[in-house]
Amino acid sequence: MAHILIVGEGLNGLTAALQLKKLTSQEDWITVISQEQCGIVKTSLPYVSVGLRPMREARIELAPLLKRHKIHHIVSPIKQLHPLRQVVMLENGRRIPFDYLIIADGMEPAQDHISGLRQSLDMVHSLVSQDETMRAQLAFQDFLNTPGPMTVALAPGSSEYESAYQYIFNIDGLLRRYRLRDQVPIRFITPEPFLGHFGIGGVGHSNQLLEEEFRSRQISWICNAAIDRVDPSAFHTIHFDDDGLEKGRQLLETRYGMLWPSMRVKPFIANVEGLTNNTGLIPTNRLLQSLAYNNIFAIGEVVAQHRLDPTPMEAPQPCSDFLRESMTSTVAGNLAEIIRARYPLYEPTGNGFFMIDFGRQGAAFLAVPQRPPRNIDKIYQGRFVHVMKRAMERYHVRKLRAGITEPVFERLLFRLMKVPRIKQKVA
Repeated sequence: MAHILIVGEGLNGLTAALQLKKLTSQEDWITVISQEQCGIVKTSLPYVSVGLRPMREARIELAPLLKRHKIHHIVSPIKQLHPLRQVVMLENGRRIPFDYLIIADGMEPAQDHISGLRQSLDMVHSLVSQDETMRAQLAFQDFLNTPGPMTVALAPGSSEYESAYQYIFNIDGLLRRYRLRDQVPIRFITPEPFLGHFGIGGVGHSNQLLEEEFRSRQISWICNAAIDRVDPSAFHTIHFDDDGLEKGRQLLETRYGMLWPSMRVKPFIANVEGLTNNTGLIPTNRLLQSLAYNNIFAIGEVVAQHRLDPTPMEAPQPCSDFLRESMTSTVAGNLAEIIRARYPLYEPTGNGFFMIDFGRQGAAFLAVPQRPPRNIDKIYQGRFVHVMKRAMERYHVRKLRAGITEPVFERLLFRLMKVPRIKQKVA
């Protein structure tokens, strides 16, 4: 009998728990520790923040779902992790022993990296949590009554490119619908060296595509940029050239700001000696097993990915929903083999697939593998992407609520697209 402990209230942890329940025996014990009672589909939060979708459509209640599948659930912040003693200490003083640990969500926003941000929360908003999203929604309704300049920004170190681009396009369409677009100049700040870089050097003609979209919508942008500080009415930005040297500063008067801050691992991970590297992330082997502790696995943004060619500003590789699911399937499959005293055989493919909704149109980006050079490097455009994006998010929530992680037809679909989630090695 093995006790598998999964840390993370996100959908990564939920998916890992459901998959492991099917792959392990009834004698094995699975526990999920989360800080919240529900999981959130983060790619739906841009819609929720502007009132295009209710929060209930992006939320999955964890307790009844996990109970139905006989998976233990604990709601509590984590104070300490002791890998050698194989125990997790909770804030309430409880000790949770484990045989294997899966870190499925160990990131938190580094809001203190930007001066003045905490004092400007009435103007600057973010989508890092359910509460922050609802606060942003209320502020946006007030903004519609007294419109003004808007700034949408990605801080260096943030990889939420999909959400940021989707947000700005949907904001543009919504303001046009309300006949307020002429009163709202929109500016976009990004650490990417060019629009559509996505932290992976771009996909196909993504640079040209997004520049055309921004120009047609009269949205101005600043690349290779960082936020120096924020005050209650403006963003203070710094611009850099291609060599990383400062070339100018700019003050952007702002009535409403949306910011994706950089992320960092939580203290209970960072404080474990040898678990993280100098970038603050967890280095793993191809099996997503920690290099320092072989009974610890990692999923999602917390995994230290191979660095691409350096950019003037920190623009990390994204972890799309497809890549997260690939990591989750890899860890679940390998851990099930290890518990049975077999050789772990699975590796993530590293393929990238994500969609950006432009409002009435959209674009789907397919990068196989995500890191260049690639075998497939394509963009599919059209209204069908807009429809498919919204339908896929609803489908994703409903299948998880039903306790289904990867239906057969979904596996067949990605195989037909020649985009498998995992690859199996011969022992």
